[in-house]
Amino acid sequence: LIPDFKFGIEHNGLLFHSYGKSNWSATDNYNKLDKNRHLDKTLKVEEQDFQLFHIREDHLLCPLKKDIWKSILLNKCGISHKIHARKLKVVNLENYKEFTKTFLEENHLQGNCVSSIKLGLQDPKTGIVYSIMTFGKSRFDKNIEYELLRFCNLKYHNVRGAASKLMSAFEKYYKPKSIVSYANRDWSKGNLYKAIGFTYIKSTNTNYYYFDNTKISISRQQVQKHKLKNFLESRNQIFIENLSERDNMINNGYRIYYDTGNLVYHK
Repeated sequence: LIPDFKFGIEHNGLLFHSYGKSNWSATDNYNKLDKNRHLDKTLKVEEQDFQLFHIREDHLLCPLKKDIWKSILLNKCGISHKIHARKLKVVNLENYKEFTKTFLEENHLQGNCVSSIKLGLQDPKTGIVYSIMTFGKSRFDKNIEYELLRFCNLKYHNVRGAASKLMSAFEKYYKPKSIVSYANRDWSKGNLYKAIGFTYIKSTNTNYYYFDNTKISISRQQVQKHKLKNFLESRNQIFIENLSERDNMINNGYRIYYDTGNLVYHK
């Protein structure tokens, strides 16, 4: 707990913060599954006007993500290189897909994702790109035109006004009728979205991941029911048609981990 800066850090070791079947009684806990375990803790901390960061063990085992977490926590403590967005120019990065991909992998906890619009903030003197914001057609809500997919600054930098400047450029050039975005509650309270004119709509259910003894996360998209048979059988594991996705995964030795869900914002 960091009282001076009103936040706490929860390091979630994967084994004891997940559910599955095991020969070891301490982790044979599938019958005690609680989807809201981490969310409930976040809500209790937020009631005290603190923010809670949930850092998964696999993030700290990945050098890239560990470095991003260092940047996030230092910035929360006011320790970062400060730059004003007004000194930077907006650039279209559509023709720099590999650069954008690498930037997001190195500076955003969720890494890269497919996008159709890529905007950046660049220092006209040095050529350094300090911020990137990407957009695409709304993936989950077809009543919304665009989705703000990713936004991040260069690690260890606080680019003041970056999100506002990039959003204004997007609205000027693409004239969107509506935009949706999702803030991951493991590390966000959604303050950025409020600052750039978004409205809070709702909180989603918690998301989940699977992992095995390699501690590499497997997203739910990878094991959707229509993909699950191939996923398991390609690993010489057993797929049973009349069992749920979760039961199939648990029966094959995977464990399930629930995060804190998302905050949904519209503009």
